[in-house]
Amino acid sequence: MKNHYRIVDRYQAEKILRFVNAIIDYFISYLVIIFLFSAIIIAYTFLSGTDYDANADAIAEMPRLLDRIITGIFYASLMFLVEFATGGRSLGKFITGTMVVKEDGSLPSSQDLLKRNFSRIVPFDTLSFLGTRGWHDSWSDTKVVKRKAYLEALERENSIEDIGQLAT
Repeated sequence: MKNHYRIVDRYQAEKILRFVNAIIDYFISYLVIIFLFSAIIIAYTFLSGTDYDANADAIAEMPRLLDRIITGIFYASLMFLVEFATGGRSLGKFITGTMVVKEDGSLPSSQDLLKRNFSRIVPFDTLSFLGTRGWHDSWSDTKVVKRKAYLEALERENSIEDIGQLAT
């Protein structure tokens, strides 16, 4: 595959789109995580025959650091699964019309997406976007691009290359 660094850089999503992606993804993930934890408590209550309120209180009284670690792992896993299943697009990216690509323009592998999403657990990753690029993008060699414009630019470049192929 040909490298498309210039096209990736030209159609990279602005920080405001990245911010909107993050807000949407955090909100939806928060709801999903609450639902999952509730389902786990209900299942445990049913299987153990214990009181639901006592089990919910035990979860609520979990040490804050442990809560953050477990929630971070759930969030990273959820984002990985969603981006893996959709070819680099979360719900936030669907809404804003963006997608994740490798720096060279290729689609990220499952390993790239795993690295990208588990890098999100690092404290202050969200604040890393105050610089030029977020850590989870830097560490996984990925970028978020405006999908429609990026795909159209790729199509134009490929059609120009096809014309050159026909002449030879």
